[in-house]
Amino acid sequence: MKYLDQGYQNLKICREHLKLLCLSYSLKGMGGRLFLISLLFTLVFCQGKKASEGASAAGQKSNLLENFTFSMDTLMVDTGDQLINFGIPFIGAVSPNGLHYHILDYKTLELQRIHLDSLKLVDSYFFEKDGPNSPGFTFPFQPLGEGLFFFPAFGKPSIIRNSGIKVRSWNLNQEKIIEGFPVESATVNNRIVFDANLDQLYSLPFNYETRHYYLAVLDSTGERKVMVPLPEFQKAHLFTIRTGGPEGGGLKIELPFLQHFNDRVLISCTVGNGIYVYESRSDSLFYRRFPLKLVPPKKTGEVKNQVLSQQEFERELEKLSTQISYWNFIRDEKSGRYFRFASRVLSPETESTAAKLEIFLMAYSEDLELIGETKIKGLSTLPKGGFFKDGKLWSHVNVADELGFAVMDLKF
Repeated sequence: MKYLDQGYQNLKICREHLKLLCLSYSLKGMGGRLFLISLLFTLVFCQGKKASEGASAAGQKSNLLENFTFSMDTLMVDTGDQLINFGIPFIGAVSPNGLHYHILDYKTLELQRIHLDSLKLVDSYFFEKDGPNSPGFTFPFQPLGEGLFFFPAFGKPSIIRNSGIKVRSWNLNQEKIIEGFPVESATVNNRIVFDANLDQLYSLPFNYETRHYYLAVLDSTGERKVMVPLPEFQKAHLFTIRTGGPEGGGLKIELPFLQHFNDRVLISCTVGNGIYVYESRSDSLFYRRFPLKLVPPKKTGEVKNQVLSQQEFERELEKLSTQISYWNFIRDEKSGRYFRFASRVLSPETESTAAKLEIFLMAYSEDLELIGETKIKGLSTLPKGGFFKDGKLWSHVNVADELGFAVMDLKF
């Protein structure tokens, strides 16, 4: 795997490497050929780095979201005589072609399909709770198209057709996958997703105690292909809050996200704006920070990592909520751009009032260059389960226990 940290590489270092390589090239034979290969790689890397920096600088000359406004409509779903379970967790996912939205009742394993153009509940599928075709205990799921769904059940992810028949499964050897790394085997399935194009799996194994995360890439058979640490996310551990007093236990962590878009995997975390990008076809991983001007770049300050009572736990949570949190990326296939929300609490929730949020929006190019940022006025809650359809941002809403979609038309 090629690993590049864009935070410390620069053109000056590349030039110094060129000088050293040119001096060393006087060696004859195989050694000389090896230095020539290194020289060519350095030239390519320097040119790529220079181009990337130029594109980044160009992107910051104008702010795409400088004159950002939006309008919002709420569309209700016609469910006929059926009901949709709004229990916690609410598990929904849009189809790869953006035509259908799927909702999974994790208690009954009923999967309901909504046609987004007609806004009608059109199908319901039932999966076995037990037996050879059961998806197992599962929360998130991944629509793959053509009536297939990926279920990341613990240790045994599978692909099941909407008829309820399991067409493929992996029996992961979790101990073998983590061999040589300080992570727990039970975390191999953390945030796991399936890449149908390359027939491989991605996940984020971690260490329970230190919250150190790793990227795992598994081949078509479920064998470990890549396991690499994500050291930039170690600072997330500073904002872990645990309680284990006589009133019970609680845990608050910074959330990691792993998202697969075409041949690119984005790994982000609520702790800050930096992201890891894994280019799956070239097997390269790099870390990228973004030069934000309006939004704090990361969480700062201190919280107590260990508290003894529920009251103290809630006080630390309130303190932490005033810090910035960065959320997952949302891709607009129509424009090729990526968008991302960030938020922090200005005033906490009380018995009579909801929490008041400060919400930001960032925009990124197809090449993941920052091209815009803005503070959003007039938006009181973050979109839930956001996805783009026809250039507009959709998110699910609960309107008097009926399913609806808030459709946000972004104007800039």
